[in-house]
Amino acid sequence: MRCLNIHNFLLVLQLLACTIQFVSGFVAVSPSTRTITSKPCRSGSSLRSAANEGDFSVTRPNGEECTISYKIARPMALSSRQAAPIVVLHGGPSVPSDYLYPLEQHVPYRSLVFYDQVGCGRSTEPSDPSCYSIDFALDDLEALLKKLGVRRFHLYGQSFGGILAFEYMKRQAEANNIERG
Repeated sequence: MRCLNIHNFLLVLQLLACTIQFVSGFVAVSPSTRTITSKPCRSGSSLRSAANEGDFSVTRPNGEECTISYKIARPMALSSRQAAPIVVLHGGPSVPSDYLYPLEQHVPYRSLVFYDQVGCGRSTEPSDPSCYSIDFALDDLEALLKKLGVRRFHLYGQSFGGILAFEYMKRQAEANNIERG
């Protein structure tokens, strides 16, 4: 893993500022029904026309199959050697990733990979609580990366997504220590 240089640090700060700017007003929660609704992105967003969408399945230990939906902004740049894609981990739980779509307007030269974690947005919402855990969320992230063939990337986690980003980095570091030890 690389150290965070000043250019990357400023990019992270810029993304954080954009997230804070766009989070307000994009997500509304109805506590009585526990449903989440999202207001659409600006009508001029190019994500609708320049995105690749898909889904894939993961199976939990209890046998329940869950579908995870994703969107890739600028899929042609996904394998760029000049600018690694940014994998975006949304907040939540229960919040879809669409409130982060405006990030595409602020990072015009990279692919951005958005996905709805299990129980969020267009992904499956299992009723069994045993289908949810940080470890399962990390397994899902790894399954997404494998499905897309992404090996080099930057993680951007907002709120709960920041926790997942930290836990993913911790998992990778622990795996590297085991391999070396």
